Amino acid sequence: MSFSSSKPIRPDALPPPPAAELKKTLHVQNLTIDWLAGDGSDRCYYRLSSPEFDDQSLVLMQLSGTDAEALKAKGYDWVTIAELLNDQKITIPKLVATMPDFAALVIEDYGNVTFETQVLKNHTEQHQGRVDKLYQDAVNLIGQMLKIPKSNSVWCQRAFDAARLEWELKFFVANFSEPIARWNFTPSESQEFAHDVQQLAEFLAGRADYFVHRDYHSRNLMCKNGIIAVIDFQDARLGPSSYDLVSLIFDSYVPFDEHTRVKMLEASIAQLGSSLGVKVADDIKSSWRPMLLQRQLKALGSFGYLTLKKNRGNYLRYVEPALATLSQDLVFDKRWPFLSGTLLKRLGKEFQNGQHP
Repeated sequence: MSFSSSKPIRPDALPPPPAAELKKTLHVQNLTIDWLAGDGSDRCYYRLSSPEFDDQSLVLMQLSGTDAEALKAKGYDWVTIAELLNDQKITIPKLVATMPDFAALVIEDYGNVTFETQVLKNHTEQHQGRVDKLYQDAVNLIGQMLKIPKSNSVWCQRAFDAARLEWELKFFVANFSEPIARWNFTPSESQEFAHDVQQLAEFLAGRADYFVHRDYHSRNLMCKNGIIAVIDFQDARLGPSSYDLVSLIFDSYVPFDEHTRVKMLEASIAQLGSSLGVKVADDIKSSWRPMLLQRQLKALGSFGYLTLKKNRGNYLRYVEPALATLSQDLVFDKRWPFLSGTLLKRLGKEFQNGQHP
């Protein structure tokens, strides 16, 4: 077996299983491993290739911590959710082999072309029709996920309940507001923040009735041969019907202005309404603005966390695009005026024109 990498391997990278074990599992004599630079996950990925694969490479997913423990106990959520999505005819990388003793999965390789790559390419080349088709296909997948009935599956055993949503907004304070924006709330601001967090969390938690991917954005969708495959779905849970749609349309990794995003959102709601019915469409209409506020504040916390604490690169370059999606016209709500007004106005001023470190 040989190992190579054209990309820098991060310092905390988890090593792959021993050569002999990989060859034995995959029934090959020759194997090459290439490091795959991932996004913010603690999981590590390697591309496996061999002349004995008939020109088809595979991907090794290397786990650690509780994920590794769960796999060894035959309860890793990726495997469970993969079975569910396969049953629903949603395209995902197929599971090829499990190696619980080495905390690893081997899965189908969907290549290097992300949804983000395709959108940016066609947007730059002004192929709007192709961009529209990409989003229509991605929204169709959301529709398929929203149809998944409740069961005793793992995703129904966890939810975006009030406690989880409140935790996410406190995560924003700990990882963005304080260390990045350098804003330590006064006692009165802390009180206003706590009040608004509770109100917003309770509103959204009351709508947590659907299967949601939880991280459905342009870097977690792969494009190959005209087909979109969904990845990174192991944390799926009960959530509001608007969650994944907001995550997709207001994704900070793609450069759309507010007008374009709102038009895309409206078209997507109409598309989902046609396939799922008026009830779901109305539910999305009533919740997408609060969902956008919650989702983007959590994203800001993640950008700070991945940059400062996990040392995964400069995610702070996505702060301005994220804040640009949180205009007063879109998210201000008198039910949570500090979160949707005072907080965003101050952050907008501090990060205007890239002047903030």
